[in-house]
Amino acid sequence: MTKQSDYGVRAVLHLARLPFGEVVQTKEIAACEDIPRKYLPSIIRILARAGLIRTLRGNHGGVMLARPPEEINLRDIIEAVEGPISLVTCMSGPNQCDHEHNCILVPVYANLQEMMVRQLQSTTFADIISGTYVKAMSSGQALLDNSALDKTPSLD
Repeated sequence: MTKQSDYGVRAVLHLARLPFGEVVQTKEIAACEDIPRKYLPSIIRILARAGLIRTLRGNHGGVMLARPPEEINLRDIIEAVEGPISLVTCMSGPNQCDHEHNCILVPVYANLQEMMVRQLQSTTFADIISGTYVKAMSSGQALLDNSALDKTPSLD
């Protein structure tokens, strides 16, 4: 994940914490989320083009989420900023690596990438804010992570 994607995620997280439809100026997002003000406008444009946020001009302008936090996931933001997610170059499409036809790592990378993309897609901003999200398991299954569950005594 690039720094630009991290800034995009933090900007959307800031907006997701607000009541849906509330407009905020980008300078507030930059200050609160420690995002350099010079980078934020380009990130905002990218996210707006992707239909994730809306921009409003004028004296009372600013930005707001285009969809509720329940409908925006981490994959949406990262792919809007960076394009399709690819763990390694050979996973970005055919003919990207000279070794792709006889490489024993391809299935390993493909599995890792699939788990990562599935995790990013299943994690919405509403989940992040509420503290409830899905943890990926090595078996390909998922475990609901909830802070209340973590306080359950063990039976050791």
